[in-house]
Amino acid sequence: MRGVFKDEYNMADTAGVTQQLTDFVAGTRYSNLTAQVIDYTKLIILDTLICGIAAGGQKRTQMMNAVVRRQGGVAEASVFGLPGKYPAGMAAMANAECMNCLDADDTFFTQSHFAAFNVASALAEGQRDNASGEDIILAVAVGFDINARLNLASQMFYAMDDGSVQWSSRAGMGFAAFGAASSAAVVRDLDPEQCSNMFGLLNWMAPTANVTTVSQRRNNPSLKYGDYPGATRSAFMALDLAEEGYIAEHSCLDGEGFLHAQGSLAVDNDLLVEALQEKWWILETSVKYYPSCRYTHGPIDMLRQLMATENIGADDIDEIVVRMNPMGYALSFFRDPAKSIPPDHRAPLDGAFNIPYVMALAALEYTPGPQWYSDETLADPKVWELAARISTAEDISARDEVKQALSQKIRRFRKSPASMTVRAGGQEFLCESEYANGDPWTEETHASWDSVTAKFHNFCSQLLSADEIDDIVRQVRNLERVNNIADSPFLQFS
Repeated sequence: MRGVFKDEYNMADTAGVTQQLTDFVAGTRYSNLTAQVIDYTKLIILDTLICGIAAGGQKRTQMMNAVVRRQGGVAEASVFGLPGKYPAGMAAMANAECMNCLDADDTFFTQSHFAAFNVASALAEGQRDNASGEDIILAVAVGFDINARLNLASQMFYAMDDGSVQWSSRAGMGFAAFGAASSAAVVRDLDPEQCSNMFGLLNWMAPTANVTTVSQRRNNPSLKYGDYPGATRSAFMALDLAEEGYIAEHSCLDGEGFLHAQGSLAVDNDLLVEALQEKWWILETSVKYYPSCRYTHGPIDMLRQLMATENIGADDIDEIVVRMNPMGYALSFFRDPAKSIPPDHRAPLDGAFNIPYVMALAALEYTPGPQWYSDETLADPKVWELAARISTAEDISARDEVKQALSQKIRRFRKSPASMTVRAGGQEFLCESEYANGDPWTEETHASWDSVTAKFHNFCSQLLSADEIDDIVRQVRNLERVNNIADSPFLQFS
């Protein structure tokens, strides 16, 4: 539970960036959060829970849960798809992996997923420590901010080369261990010295950058592109050791530090600490209404709207050509989509990047959710017959936008541009959009409690009754009124 330490929190201007960030973790209070941040953080918590509940029965979740059962330990926190409770660190590890399993969790600037780390860590530690709802909200907001700042400050993942986008052959999500640990540390109320040691320990323990073939892959490995269990497990190990008095260096994010080891060519220290407690980056993460890569959402939205407006049926569609943002088209998944998806535990990972497949599902009115990757759906000939009429191409006109984004301070996009040509019923339609539903930058696309509740019903109606779903929504919407999160019925995941 959060104590009264350092309520008058002020950072020293002379402190290094590592100390400024650890002071932020140790010194930020619920009273520092605005009403807007509180409300959107609760919405992201709900959205991330939906992703975990929906994936509780997935094959990959069952594999992870077998590991959790085998390792066992003290009963502290709930795990999606498992009865009983398990050690908080193990629960956070399994739940972070599960919440990302369907690729339906929030996306930060069309690039990375953070909230699963923070929600999993905050809730697991909250159950162990009998934390309040306010503690959980604060923990998620602070931990997300740490992950977002580390991500934004890094120049990694992609670059322009001879006018085209090139994805890095070396990248890592080990930085997310810092945000995961920060969320748990907020709940446990570590002091500044302990937080500094925790960060220093993570400098050794967090997963390192990996050599990746993401731009040429034909199939995803089981961990996709990020070691969610490894990052979360190391977060709890560093947390426990720091609380027990382990001492580490306190400058791992200063100078040529941890982020360079993660594959970053350069680090913007200003972005690491700029406007701490004033600029909350969680407000700029997007909600996803489909279990698929963010680059597929604009085309799916446009196709569904066109079919409704023009009264087009799936059988009427002769051809669809999706012109993709160069960043997306640089991935082999999108340049040359697979003609089938093996029905193993990686199906949601491979299907999430297969535009013809997911657009065919949308056109055939398959309800978004885990059912998109059931064995029956993966083998449905109607889906693949329609998918064969859908192809991709690069939106070359968008290259200048990519160059412009890469030249700006945050090197990220606040748009999800997409365009496509649909030929149906003897007519040709040109569709274009700048934002996808769930993007936080326009009033029209901004996620709401109603839209996320609708997602909950879509994803989980085969698992929970309508009344159970609506009751969980009410509980999370009133999370700040909860005195002990361990008593909350919505944490009974099994």
